[in-house]
Amino acid sequence: MPNESNDQHDQDDGARRTTLELLEAGEIQNGLAHLGSLHPADQAHVLSALDPSLRAPLLTQISHDAMAEIFDYLKDDPRQALAEELEAARLGPLLDHVEQDTAVDILHGLPPERAQQAMAEMADAPALAPLLQYGDETAGGRMTTDFVAFQRDWTVDQALSHLRQTHPGAEQVFYLYVVDAGERLEGVVSLRQLVVSSPETKISDLMTTDVMSVAAMTDQEEAARRVQHYNFIALPVVDAQQRLIGIVSFDDLMDVAEEEATEDMFRMAGLAEHETLQRPIAQSVLPRLGWLLVALVSVIAAAGVVSAFEGTIEQAVVLAVFMPVVAGLGGNAGVQTITLVVRSLALGDVELRDVRRVLVREVLIGVTNGFVVGLILALVVYAWKQNVGLSVVAGVAMLLNMTTGVTVGVLVPVTLRRLRLDPALASGVLLTTFTDVLGFFFFLGLATLMIDQIA
Repeated sequence: MPNESNDQHDQDDGARRTTLELLEAGEIQNGLAHLGSLHPADQAHVLSALDPSLRAPLLTQISHDAMAEIFDYLKDDPRQALAEELEAARLGPLLDHVEQDTAVDILHGLPPERAQQAMAEMADAPALAPLLQYGDETAGGRMTTDFVAFQRDWTVDQALSHLRQTHPGAEQVFYLYVVDAGERLEGVVSLRQLVVSSPETKISDLMTTDVMSVAAMTDQEEAARRVQHYNFIALPVVDAQQRLIGIVSFDDLMDVAEEEATEDMFRMAGLAEHETLQRPIAQSVLPRLGWLLVALVSVIAAAGVVSAFEGTIEQAVVLAVFMPVVAGLGGNAGVQTITLVVRSLALGDVELRDVRRVLVREVLIGVTNGFVVGLILALVVYAWKQNVGLSVVAGVAMLLNMTTGVTVGVLVPVTLRRLRLDPALASGVLLTTFTDVLGFFFFLGLATLMIDQIA
């Protein structure tokens, strides 16, 4: 089985590469024929990799239905880039064919004038317009208005007739919602219940009133957490009056979870949240440069600490050998903690009220690991240099810096959250600042106090 899977992967990769080479060589018709034979996910891969100057003429030769399928498999940045390359007369009808939440995301990403021009070409614009009032990162911005809702006083026979007339998509009939005369959400009923119940049974007698919903302005990350926590396939979205206005589906919110995890990872490293290897160099330089300059300040601060102890280093040059060890291990311990805390905050597993408990836990772990690693380092230093004073300094400094690392690993993301900033916001850069500066201070400060036993 693994060999068959690898062979299939190689075949798919070869087909994508061949298609890309044909299009780049200018063999448009042959390339388009190959493109049409690929799965939409592979078509999305090829179009994403193609140079924009070569891609633009091709887009007009792909049908709306085919492009709509391709858009479903494109990541946000490539999809937005393709949308911006299309004329409004072409983009508008295309947006009629894609999922509503995808169309809203694309329109949000366009300049206002371009978005209006595209909507002017859309048949579905009136249904889409209300969704544009919600931000990109809210449940309302992710929802679709394609859902099934019954009146509570309908019979099962009326409900089934409604389904036959409306022909809802497969995704829409997992949950069938029940509303009152004012369209306020009152309950949910399953398709199985309808099928096995007698035709004259009232929907109000079948429905479950304990239905979980989310407000339209709720952050998309919170909506994703609820879907994941309760194992829902979809989640109803309500307005301020509790009227049912849409649903967000599991697959859309899993995309959110992936996006948020990637965003946290990038921000911890000081990268822009939409960074990709295909992004223009000019757009990648400034976001990285900003945090690198912050890191430069931290390195200069660390150098300042070292400079303050020049006299100590002159008396025992061997100290320079072990300085990076103490600073590096403290940073590693802090990264473990900061990764765990940022992820826990993102998932809602940790709230601000839990700070003391989390801090105590991580400090105990830091002290334990610091003691073990510090002891091992002390033994290594003694075996290597036969210097008791140096081994004691190295071991104690390691203990102190690893404890500092885990402490900062808790306090930095928590402080950022308290300031209403993203906890992942270059936390790694800030952590390194503390562990480098304090690591050198602990090591060289202790060495200064014990210089007679070292030199």
